[in-house]
Amino acid sequence: MTQDLMTKDLMTSSSVWHREDRARPLHPHESSSLVLLIASSLLASCAQPPAESRTMSDVAMLDRLNTKVIIDNRANALPLIAHPLADAQSRVSSSAAALLASSTGIELFSFFVACALPADVTLLATINNAEFEFFGDLGLAPQWRSGPLDLAGQRWVSACVFARVNAYDLAVGLSGRGPSLGLAADDDERAAFSLEEGAFYGNLFVPLIQPIQWFACRGRDEAAGQAGDLTNRDCADQDPAKPSLTLCGFVFTGDCGSFAAERACESFSSNGTYYRRCHTAPTQNGQWQGDVFEQVITTFVRP
Repeated sequence: MTQDLMTKDLMTSSSVWHREDRARPLHPHESSSLVLLIASSLLASCAQPPAESRTMSDVAMLDRLNTKVIIDNRANALPLIAHPLADAQSRVSSSAAALLASSTGIELFSFFVACALPADVTLLATINNAEFEFFGDLGLAPQWRSGPLDLAGQRWVSACVFARVNAYDLAVGLSGRGPSLGLAADDDERAAFSLEEGAFYGNLFVPLIQPIQWFACRGRDEAAGQAGDLTNRDCADQDPAKPSLTLCGFVFTGDCGSFAAERACESFSSNGTYYRRCHTAPTQNGQWQGDVFEQVITTFVRP
């Protein structure tokens, strides 16, 4: 899979992140070692771009990460981008040692692996004499397996992590979509996950002297009023007490699309169900504002 192919607007992208116990971040292994299970999916080959309609991926993923885990582990996560995630034997790089020293760091690292690497990759680590397995899933930045993480990869992994944050520590099934070959949705998935929540983008790997770049805009159904699983997902919803932020603490960039008078994203894919080129502020009098991000994940939930 090449980075060039990943960044083209080829198809609807989606992965269903179910609320299943088998996807809890930390599991005891039957042999008494600990296994970190984040995602198990079988995706078609990346040799050819998939069509708009594809068989639904069997992906188990929980959106119960919280912002405190990201903030508390940010300093230990930042060094990872300058190094490969693993060596030739699939052993996790020593650059991750500080991050893996805490249970919340292990949790965050598992999301990095699941977002960045494809489903046929499993990384191994020995932590406090226990063996851990970290499972790839979406393949949004496969180059990180064997080399540093470039800016586009940083933004893809960040968008993926932000889309999984849940302020209430609830496990809610999600359909995440965007222009990447690591994500796909068929008609059944789009019908099952029909409520448009919002779009997530940014970069959590910026230098420590800068605030985390985490942005969210409000989708059509979130703006229309909460229904279904939107009631358990407030990371794209504006905080009434702090209008510049969402209820999760992300920077609120307004409404995503053309359903609003002023919008954050330039377009909604004609080939799928996701926003493209989202800005860090809504338009003013029809003029685009702020920086723009190409690496955006749009989330949908069940009604």
